[in-house]
Amino acid sequence: MYLYLMRHGEAEVIARDDASRPLTATGRASVASKSRFIDSVELMVVSPYLRALQSADILVEEGLSVQRRLIDDRVTPDCPLDPVVSDVIQPGLSAQLIVAHNPLLTRLVRSLCGDEAANVALGTADLVCLSGDFLPGCARLEWVR
Repeated sequence: MYLYLMRHGEAEVIARDDASRPLTATGRASVASKSRFIDSVELMVVSPYLRALQSADILVEEGLSVQRRLIDDRVTPDCPLDPVVSDVIQPGLSAQLIVAHNPLLTRLVRSLCGDEAANVALGTADLVCLSGDFLPGCARLEWVR
C-alpha cells in the first residue's frame, strides 16, 4: 500500500476563524502542481477545514481519480496520532491520501517512519509518499515533493 499525505496549500492569514481560512492564489497553484504525482487513490480522507477541502477539490479537478472521499475531524491540526494510525489509515487499500495540516502530518510522518524521517517538516502543499506497514517506526519514506 501507498499512503500519500498532503499538507494543504498556502492559506490566507485572516479569516473569522482558523477553520475558515481559504487558499491563496499561490496555494491553489502549488496544490495543482502536485497533482501529477498521484494518479488514483481508493480513499481520500480530508480535514473539514476550508483550505484542506479546497486542496482536495483542486487535486480532483486536476485529474486525481478518487473512489471514495471522507471528511474526518480526526485529521485537523492538533489531533492525536493514535486514532489516525489505528482508524483513519486503511492498510488493506492499495493507495490512500490524507489531505490535512501541520503539526499533525509532520508528526505522523516522523512517527510512522522513525529515524528515517527525523528531519522531515512538511511545508504548505508538500506531498509525501509512504509505503510498508503503517505502525510507528515501520513505514518507509518513499519521497517528499
